[in-house]
Amino acid sequence: MKNANDQLREHTSTNNYYNYLCGLLITDGAKALADQFECYWFLDIIASYQPQLKEEEFQVWILTKKEDGSAVISCTDGNDRILVTQNIPWTDFEAGAATVWVENGVGLLPSEH
Repeated sequence: MKNANDQLREHTSTNNYYNYLCGLLITDGAKALADQFECYWFLDIIASYQPQLKEEEFQVWILTKKEDGSAVISCTDGNDRILVTQNIPWTDFEAGAATVWVENGVGLLPSEH
């Protein structure tokens, strides 16, 4: 399965920051991911954990779809320390994986860093 980030490589910076849930800001690339792959629910999950992860300045969020239609979302501190894992029983997410970084309260694609 394809990685959603591969289709969004043209996002190498952002012109806009969008207010999202729980104080999270998202970039043009993160918004494009949610728009193109209809996965605002992924951003919702990321945002919902921000109050408890507010001390984590850098977070790596990975959505991985499994062959049975389920998925797992994991968050690390960028150094392989797992901060969050959430199982999703079923998703129609069209790609096999997607990655969003959160840096100081801003959700962005790795290519926008």
